[in-house]
Amino acid sequence: MTIVRSISRVILFVADPALMMRFYRDVIGLAVIDDGDPGFVMLGGNGCQLALHRIPDEYLSESEANAPREDSYVKFVFYSDDVESDRGRLVAAGARMREIQRYNGLTFCDGADPEGNVFQISSRV
Repeated sequence: MTIVRSISRVILFVADPALMMRFYRDVIGLAVIDDGDPGFVMLGGNGCQLALHRIPDEYLSESEANAPREDSYVKFVFYSDDVESDRGRLVAAGARMREIQRYNGLTFCDGADPEGNVFQISSRV
């Protein structure tokens, strides 16, 4: 029995939706679908949406601000047809990127967004 047909949206809770929208729009290249609510921004790319939802003040922690969240159980992966070049563009745009890795014919590289959420660019479709 199939219940789910596809992933339609991922919600990322963030401290500063406007800052994060600029990163995912201007640096990663996602299109803004809806930014009419200052606490909720919707971006999209090829069928899946990334929603940025403001974290309520009572849950914000200054001690964790901007440090890469290496212990997170979630990592966003963005397809890249040229990981080396895209990594260079991300670094030039101010993204914190690790070194490129290669495994079994794949090329990939991890980075961290302005709030520390780890993402990856990958040659895997």
